[in-house]
Amino acid sequence: MTSSREDPEILPDAAEDEPNLPVNPDSVNQQQPPTLLPLFDCVALDKLCHVAEMLQDRERQRIREEAEIAEKRRRWAEERAEAHRQYVFEVAKAYALELHSDQAPKSKDDDEEEEEVVKGKSRFDDAKKAIKKRRRYSSRSSDAPCGGIELSMTRHRTAPTLTELCMRVLAENSEAIESLHLVPDHLKKKISSLVSDSSKVDKAFMQLLVDDSPSEVSVKNCVDLEEEDLTQILSECDRVSLQVLNLDLCGRAMTENAITEFLKRSPYGFPSLTRLSLQGAFCLTDNALALISRSAPLLRVVNLCDCSLLTFQAVKILADYFGSTLRGLNIGGCQGIKPCDVFRTSLSRFEKLSSLSVAGLEGIHDVVVEFCTSRGSSLTDLSLASCVGVNDGTLWTAGRYCPNLEALDISELDSLTDASLKEITDGCRSLRSVKFTRNRFSDEGVAAFLEVCGGSINNLSLNNVRNVGQETAISLAKYCKRLHYLDLSWCRKLTEEELRQIMSCCSLLRSLKLFGWTQVTEDFLEDLSRSEVSIVGLKMTSLFAHPDDSYPSVDAKCF
Repeated sequence: MTSSREDPEILPDAAEDEPNLPVNPDSVNQQQPPTLLPLFDCVALDKLCHVAEMLQDRERQRIREEAEIAEKRRRWAEERAEAHRQYVFEVAKAYALELHSDQAPKSKDDDEEEEEVVKGKSRFDDAKKAIKKRRRYSSRSSDAPCGGIELSMTRHRTAPTLTELCMRVLAENSEAIESLHLVPDHLKKKISSLVSDSSKVDKAFMQLLVDDSPSEVSVKNCVDLEEEDLTQILSECDRVSLQVLNLDLCGRAMTENAITEFLKRSPYGFPSLTRLSLQGAFCLTDNALALISRSAPLLRVVNLCDCSLLTFQAVKILADYFGSTLRGLNIGGCQGIKPCDVFRTSLSRFEKLSSLSVAGLEGIHDVVVEFCTSRGSSLTDLSLASCVGVNDGTLWTAGRYCPNLEALDISELDSLTDASLKEITDGCRSLRSVKFTRNRFSDEGVAAFLEVCGGSINNLSLNNVRNVGQETAISLAKYCKRLHYLDLSWCRKLTEEELRQIMSCCSLLRSLKLFGWTQVTEDFLEDLSRSEVSIVGLKMTSLFAHPDDSYPSVDAKCF
């Protein structure tokens, strides 16, 4: 057998040089370590990962930018569509206003020009000067057509609704009504008004009104109620839900004894009552008012007109209980209230009073001046009708300190001159309802007032303002486009043609009073009878023909 040393192909050359070493038995069992593959470069791998992340970030950023661009385009399209809709609305509105001869909207430049006030200059004076210039060309003004609108003589007669017919039948047969259960409060109020006009309100009808837990009980004529009747009715009604209580002309029933007996039966009084009207309660005393005030902590509006037994203490009582909460107060015609320091101080304690009527009170000038100076900024309704002592100085204060007035009644004040009109015109720019009954204002003064403030007036009474004539008619026709109610009774300097122009241009006019008009022809009366406007006061017209067209009083919003 050939040895391995003799065959070089079997053993490597290096084995020849190795010495013969002893063999370790443990090394025979050990395996040789595996051969490792070459390692990747870690730095290059990190760079590749970083590049991949950058590419992903850029892709996400691109997607985000595309989404933002799409959102901007969507918003731009919506804004463009909304602007187009607004433009179409404004064009349609302007066309409708022009079509109906109403007051066109004013641009910003016009508003800035109107708001610009030149020191020492009055818009009333400017209007009066313009009227005087216009008078020089009166023939040209009178011949010019007013808006090109002819007086519509077509009267649209509408049949009464079934509800109206039913209410009339119920009012005519009120004594046969057994129940008003489930009848809404607003319909109960209308039925009560119709029954009151017929003077048929009695204990049985009052019981019908207070049944079924009403929130409002309104009766205009309670002359037939007795003390015991009123006590029983108030005790049996649901006073928790009652919020409005109007018991006008309840003179005999509303006494201190009746209120005391009522509180004995119902010690919690009227916990939810917010409005109370006791007009014409000639037996109501200061003590009775104190009992009512104590039992109705939430009162906000109080009408005590023509309560002749009340004194200045009544105002003090109301100020003690409701000085910081009362919103409306009517003490007109309360002849027992005389001006004094207590009355003046108590009136000034009403912090939030917005409606005040002191009509018919004497010597009220200083009280009104002090109240307007301290609280006039919150007043919206003010009635000074028939107040002896009110003069131009009083109206100067009202014009200066009551800029938010919306309703003003200065009827039957002979001492007022055009100076009062000037202060009202320049100071009170928000007037909606104005009564100038039986004043001595000039034709130019009334016309200037209407030129400045006529665009916002809805209700206007010029009853027995004897100087009203052509200039006032022109201003009415040209500027008073929002008039709903107009009283021109006893304005005998106005002509038939001027009245025709007024009715032609005041397209929103609903009711027109013309008592004392003898300067119209029979043909014109026949035309008026076919007009859309309700005419009251002319020959052969009934006073009760249009009961729903009564003129809203100055305190109508509260009382």
